[in-house]
Amino acid sequence: MPPAEMRRLTDAGLDFVRLALDPGPYLQFTGWKRDWADRFLIDTVRGFLAAGLGVIVDLHPSDLHPDYESQALTVSSRSSGFQAYLGLVSRIAGLLTEIKSEKVALELMNEPTIGSAAWQPMLEAAYKAARSRAPRLSLVLGGGNQNAVSGLTGMDTRPFADDPAVLYTFHAYDPFQFTHQGASWNAAALLADVPYPARARPLNESLDAMSRIIAQSDMKADAKPAALATATRQLESYQRSGFDRGALAKVFDEVGEWARSRTIAPQRILLGEFGARLTPASTGAAQQAERERWFRDMRELAEAKGFAWSAFTYRGSGGFALARNEVGPGLDPIVARGLGLRRMEAAPHRP
Repeated sequence: MPPAEMRRLTDAGLDFVRLALDPGPYLQFTGWKRDWADRFLIDTVRGFLAAGLGVIVDLHPSDLHPDYESQALTVSSRSSGFQAYLGLVSRIAGLLTEIKSEKVALELMNEPTIGSAAWQPMLEAAYKAARSRAPRLSLVLGGGNQNAVSGLTGMDTRPFADDPAVLYTFHAYDPFQFTHQGASWNAAALLADVPYPARARPLNESLDAMSRIIAQSDMKADAKPAALATATRQLESYQRSGFDRGALAKVFDEVGEWARSRTIAPQRILLGEFGARLTPASTGAAQQAERERWFRDMRELAEAKGFAWSAFTYRGSGGFALARNEVGPGLDPIVARGLGLRRMEAAPHRP
């Protein structure tokens, strides 16, 4: 990212970034390639710091190579893949320590797919690996179950209880019918024009949009009736739930109580990811207002508890980008308002 764009993020009102780092290349590269990758990481972190932004380096397994997906890396704590991962954690922690900045942190793994009990010994091993090279570096720890609240509340924090430089993270995308509508990899794949709150608009608007999506899809004709019936049940259940800000608040209350019971200060809690897809069906005035409202509710609920937050994601395809038209320049004005940020186009430029 160019330095000018980094500064514009600061001008928009952000104070840190969560920098996703795919461990695959770092685990595969050796020699000069690995040295180059290390320098690239450090230069990038220093660039954000120079722009006035803190940096959480997030070790973020991707699906670009099957050997380096989360599932492959967490087969067991004794597997060769996980042992190599521990070496990576140690090396990256050491590199970040050399920057000598209190505004830098390391997140040990994004969204481990295994359950809390299976993840716990791996989390402890990754923590020890990081601390072997970085005794005072801030570390971000998440639970199993893809960083869901249940993963956080299922974490045994006793091994980290005496470490003031540990932060705890969770991700929240409720309600999935709204945030993931139309996402091919999610149970909400066939849903469209889903409102927030659940009863913000008549059910028939969503049903009509969903019916058009299914009718126009390349799904086999004989499979469409069953798909329509399944999606209809999902929408009807969602509306009956009456999901609203109060339902979102329960998530934050649960995390807040978990932290309080363990004497963890709220400023050590990070809502590490939240976001809602922008789809072709969500461009109308009512739909835009609902999306803005969801982002505002999430931000305000996090801030009311004293939690830090990091929205997903700045750029990228898939509908979750904060940037206008997914690539920028500038922020999507709907999201910017919801997050209480200034639109980057209007932000002053510092020399």
